[in-house]
Amino acid sequence: MSHVKVKIMISVMVILVALVTIRLLTVENVSTDEGSIYLYITDEHQDTVFEGELAYIEGDSFYDILDRHFDLTCATQMYQPDETCSYSFTTPGAKGKVILGITGEDFSVMTNWTDYFLAFYTYDDGEKRLTTMGPSNIPFQDGDQFMICYETIWE
Repeated sequence: MSHVKVKIMISVMVILVALVTIRLLTVENVSTDEGSIYLYITDEHQDTVFEGELAYIEGDSFYDILDRHFDLTCATQMYQPDETCSYSFTTPGAKGKVILGITGEDFSVMTNWTDYFLAFYTYDDGEKRLTTMGPSNIPFQDGDQFMICYETIWE
């Protein structure tokens, strides 16, 4: 086999591996049916300011569920507040929105990202676990429970 053919085959293999890797790192977790999740939200004093069931529809991400039920404030690319939530981070593995604040009928929780942030937890067999993904990519199923906590970076 000539050197040119070998170089072409290696180049094609590298491109295919890169595409598969990018696809695996940017998997979007969206619902395949309708259902509901249960959510708790705590404020800066660790008081529960919201507790309730949130319905979702087919094609929703976790972010979509929150956006439908609450007024959200997201981060811009410079982590400044943006009430339109128009900016999405595009880094592989961290694709999506960063939520700085969440407001409901009777509460408002706002962070500054420098000293405070919203941490997202899921319940697994009754035990609270910090999620490893942002709200655009958190996996969920019907009946799952979540908690959004106002936390300091020093915790």
